[in-house]
Amino acid sequence: MKKIVTSLGLLIAVAPTAYAQQDSGLYMGGRIGPSFLEDSCVTDTDCGDSELGAGIITGYDFNDWFALEGTYDYLGRFDTAFDQSGTTVGASGDLTALTLAPKFSYHFKPDTALYGKLGGAMWDFNSNAGDRDDVSLMGALGVDHQATEKLNVRLEYQHINDMDDGYFSSVDNNLVTVGMTYHFGRTNHEPMPEPMVEEPVMEEPEPAPEPQPVVEPQSIVLSEAGETEMFGFDKATLSDQAAASLQPLVDRLLRHEEATATIVGHTDSKGPAAYNQKLSVERAQAVADVFLDAGIDASRLTVEGKGEADPIASNNTPEGRAQNRRVEVTSPEIVYVEVN
Repeated sequence: MKKIVTSLGLLIAVAPTAYAQQDSGLYMGGRIGPSFLEDSCVTDTDCGDSELGAGIITGYDFNDWFALEGTYDYLGRFDTAFDQSGTTVGASGDLTALTLAPKFSYHFKPDTALYGKLGGAMWDFNSNAGDRDDVSLMGALGVDHQATEKLNVRLEYQHINDMDDGYFSSVDNNLVTVGMTYHFGRTNHEPMPEPMVEEPVMEEPEPAPEPQPVVEPQSIVLSEAGETEMFGFDKATLSDQAAASLQPLVDRLLRHEEATATIVGHTDSKGPAAYNQKLSVERAQAVADVFLDAGIDASRLTVEGKGEADPIASNNTPEGRAQNRRVEVTSPEIVYVEVN
């Protein structure tokens, strides 16, 4: 039991240190569910091998697919029967376990992942016949879903294999839980920025100027790296604020019949590449619809999506991913040829 308490204390003690780091990947939470003890008797005696278990979760996300996770679980109060010098002896007590394992995740959607863990479980059986503890192999499979900016929910199956230390004889424990974790440093759903409008300064729409020999190119970048909402998370619906920011380019194409525009959608690398490619095309088309609704012919617009293929920042940080989630709209230079 002392080993369990000491290890749990170390697990909790490192939490403030991890949280103090910039862009911390620390998360903590809890879980609850049925706990099953298999083969807990050496005879046909009814050992009451199904109980309610609960525990706490502490982990650290190093990136989107790898984390280090520890749990401390109360697995239930069980009755056992073991063989001691040819005599069957009964014992009743509380079973607890401290686990530590790497957690590997595969995101089949940007906010939902399948994961697996393989590591060790330090278990303790504190019974009326004495206190026994040992270390066994632990494995787990689960699904983890990001419900909000900070909260995840999960469903997990955990197996502790071959607990054998006098009271137990090749006993296995199976734990099925639902849980929730709070992620302290995560900012995946950053507030959207005001769309950035690049040079040149837009021309006055009225009165219409006389044709100039050259009309400079103009571009607008709708990016998720700031405070104005652009698209909803994992959505391709353009916000009213973002649509309004496109008006300078809409006016340009209405003033100059020769003007065209190229609209290119981009995403970060989180999630499957095929899904990101589809989302980038849908977001570029949502921007193109603003021009079409203003009466601009589709033949003057080029719409494409590049998915995650053309990042402008690192995809290893939330800030970098926010910069990569963008739509670039460019209207090239117009050259007028004077005819004498």
